[in-house]
Amino acid sequence: MQKKKRKCKGPTQKERVQELLDILEDGVLNFLPDPEKFKAILEMKALMPNYSLRNIIIAKGQLPHARFLAGYKRWNELGRYVRKGEEAIRILAPRIKKVKNEETGEEENKKIGYIPVAVFDYSQTEGEPLPIDKIKIELEGDSPEARAIISIAEQIAEQDDCPIYYGDTGTANGFYRPFFHDITVSDKLSVNHRCKTLVHELVHSKVDRFGSIERSSKEKEVVAEGSAFIVCSYFGLDTSDYSFEYVKGWGNEDNPVMRYAERIFETSSSIIKEFEDLMVAKTEADEECVA
Repeated sequence: MQKKKRKCKGPTQKERVQELLDILEDGVLNFLPDPEKFKAILEMKALMPNYSLRNIIIAKGQLPHARFLAGYKRWNELGRYVRKGEEAIRILAPRIKKVKNEETGEEENKKIGYIPVAVFDYSQTEGEPLPIDKIKIELEGDSPEARAIISIAEQIAEQDDCPIYYGDTGTANGFYRPFFHDITVSDKLSVNHRCKTLVHELVHSKVDRFGSIERSSKEKEVVAEGSAFIVCSYFGLDTSDYSFEYVKGWGNEDNPVMRYAERIFETSSSIIKEFEDLMVAKTEADEECVA
């Protein structure tokens, strides 16, 4: 006896993902940044030393969520202190030597190489609040949808041998470490925000595991947050209040979502399939137990 094929009601998975991708693009394009937050970012950048792109890459290789870097002395000048037990980030500084100019006879500084110097990220410090503290955005609430997504995301990570830790993440909401292939999510976040952050870092663990140098930090973050928005929304958790601003902040161009749309679509679709496969497996297991 042949089983009757059930008619598919509503949009397919691909159609739903494309619909959510369109919502993300429209939300980011039409997002209006808070002038006070923009001002706070500029104030923060003015306080921080300027480092070369090479040093920023070196720093992020040691601490992926590093954003604002300064030396121990500079943090003290700003009223902040490096927390006990924090490991310094090593970057390169020019090694200067005084040499005599043969033409003028005067001494002048000459770069003769580089030496490693220690710096720390804002997330490794504590003390006086700085402008960055004014712009932290958060998702509030505790929903059954978020708890269900967290449970499945944890199973996916476990199958991929990617440990998940909940604890102190400094000023970051969470981070993924490619070298260790593990995820850490702040235990201070609400359940809804913890869910969104976990999915964001899960995306990183899927697509950035081997630290591809071909992809910029901007692409990695736009893809991770865009995919997290689609996956969470697909399963009932709206993260637009956070995601639109986050993606807009990373996209200097007018349309960052369109630029990485194909990668966001493929990544979110793949993760949604993993979610649904686990959900089907759980349903079948539950039915067998009842039988």
